[in-house]
Amino acid sequence: QELSNTVWACATVGYTDERLFSAFAPVIGSKLDECSEQELTNIAWAYSVANLPRQDLFNEGYVGALASNEKVFSGEQLAQLHQWQLWQQELESGIELPQSLQEKCRNALTSASYSNLNYKMT
Repeated sequence: QELSNTVWACATVGYTDERLFSAFAPVIGSKLDECSEQELTNIAWAYSVANLPRQDLFNEGYVGALASNEKVFSGEQLAQLHQWQLWQQELESGIELPQSLQEKCRNALTSASYSNLNYKMT
């Protein structure tokens, strides 16, 4: 949890030092089975914001960890994962969420965007 919170906090304040994120990636990757859905989402979001692709972290093991938490992600977490998936596509990494999770993520982002727009208009 400490590592996911650290990379999330760094990305939040705009501190995206490549050496720091690179040092954390293999350690995080070795502990994916211990990560909660919030931690997995924080990691995906932080590396996306930092624009630091890590094939040693974002691989089939990571996708498997996400898929195993598919039923417990909140709407906000799903929306963030959709943004991560778009980033992976932009990078042409070949890393894809399972189709069912992709659909949930896309729907969550669309619902969140619509809700925010609707709220601002009222």
